[in-house]
Amino acid sequence: MIRTFVLCFVCIILCACAPQHEDVVMKGVTIADDFPDYTSDACARLCDSLHRAGVTWVAITPCGFLDSTQSTDVKWTWFSRRDYASAIRMITAKGMKVLVKPYLWSKDFWHKQEWTGVIRHDDTASRAAFFASYRTWLLDIMRQAEAGGAGMVCIGLELPHLSTDERAWRSLIKESRSIYHGKLTYASHGIDEASNIRFWDALDVIGVNIYPSLSNAPAPTDKSVRNGWKPILAALQHLSKKNGHKKIAFTEAGFRSVERAMFSPWEWPEHRPRAVRYEEQVQAYRLLAEQTYHQSWFGGIFWWKVFTDPEMENEGPDGFSPQGKPAWRQMSDDFHRHHAH
Repeated sequence: MIRTFVLCFVCIILCACAPQHEDVVMKGVTIADDFPDYTSDACARLCDSLHRAGVTWVAITPCGFLDSTQSTDVKWTWFSRRDYASAIRMITAKGMKVLVKPYLWSKDFWHKQEWTGVIRHDDTASRAAFFASYRTWLLDIMRQAEAGGAGMVCIGLELPHLSTDERAWRSLIKESRSIYHGKLTYASHGIDEASNIRFWDALDVIGVNIYPSLSNAPAPTDKSVRNGWKPILAALQHLSKKNGHKKIAFTEAGFRSVERAMFSPWEWPEHRPRAVRYEEQVQAYRLLAEQTYHQSWFGGIFWWKVFTDPEMENEGPDGFSPQGKPAWRQMSDDFHRHHAH
């Protein structure tokens, strides 16, 4: 009896001391919010293929609409208000965790080639009206994330002129945590916005949407791309250290399958058409993994982006998606090769 007790006690101690193999690094992709939606059979089939590819996290993207970049009214539309809780449960049942990454969209982004970075609301009344509307929309998302069991929610995405309002965001974070009990992050517009944010201490992960311009060469060598990564890696390390060594997740990262894929990689295909070149997208994926996945500050990545139905006319062959391209195998190989820290 005593011998059995001693053996059980030793086993408990050994289990407690053994290294844990929880997948703390997020190996993710973003599924675009185009139709078919996240609860469709097409999305379920996509999730099966993502899981086989080594993906452990999926980002879904609820969309809030603004009539213009000057509007203070954030609203759902008939097609953007979907059953996100059921979608989260379906993806979770496929063996992956979910990041809910809401974003804002306006017709001005398409017609005027603007983006969320132009949204300002400098006067007090306009800013207060915007945050009041944004709060209602965001807390609705938090309730859906809680109901579905999401692993993380992004409280905002690329709002550099608004993320300076520390008080407003801390209030949103506090209210969000009263509803949703998972992790929270914010998806900043690159390192510049991330460096100016003063509420990272209230969040669990530093989120950076990163599209680094690494080389302007028509056929860049691996060495030149690695040199392009050097100042970016130093800045990311400094950002993490400045914020108590908090982990940094690439809440978006992507490269198109085009020539000079690593120069101004944020450019939309419809705005900057380029010749298709799959090998440069593969090179970009491979070297990002090589340069970042092993870093102590690295908390994960969400590649931009995949579609529930790649047969639909979502992107041409010069788009960001790795689906049906050699970059898919590179992404999968890197996810399987690099284990959690």
